[in-house]
Amino acid sequence: MALKQKRFMFGGMGAFFRRFPPFASWAAAIWMAASAWLLTESPASAFDLFATHEVTAQFATPDGKPMANAEVRVFAPGDLTTPVETGHTNADGKYVFAADRDGLWSAEARTKSEVARVMIRVGGPGQQQQSRIPPIVVVGVLVGLLGMAVWYRVLRRRNQRRPP
Repeated sequence: MALKQKRFMFGGMGAFFRRFPPFASWAAAIWMAASAWLLTESPASAFDLFATHEVTAQFATPDGKPMANAEVRVFAPGDLTTPVETGHTNADGKYVFAADRDGLWSAEARTKSEVARVMIRVGGPGQQQQSRIPPIVVVGVLVGLLGMAVWYRVLRRRNQRRPP
């Protein structure tokens, strides 16, 4: 009894691209460019897609030296007991976080021997809100990907029904 060899999920796409060679080269180029763009590391890659403000706080000792690798806790407006984000400063004593709402944010940096606190007003009159990617773009991309998946399934069903 001969066993059917199971194809991988993307095995059928090779047959599709062989039928349309010019489309295959463009698709491969777009796929490689998108992969390279997504895999490159950027400073904003750690932020929330829907954050409205990117806030940078720099911590220093009283004599002006940066507090490198200090433990940082960030507190949202109205709640100074529960940190919404924690992390460490870089070599320059800077820490960047995403603020999802306007108000008076608080950040605290600690080293073994020192503590520094800063209050940061986020938003307010005359200040534009910044957004990395609008939510409508994210939803549109997801709907487009879903449409491509359905289209691919329909093509596979059509090809399976045809006699060889």
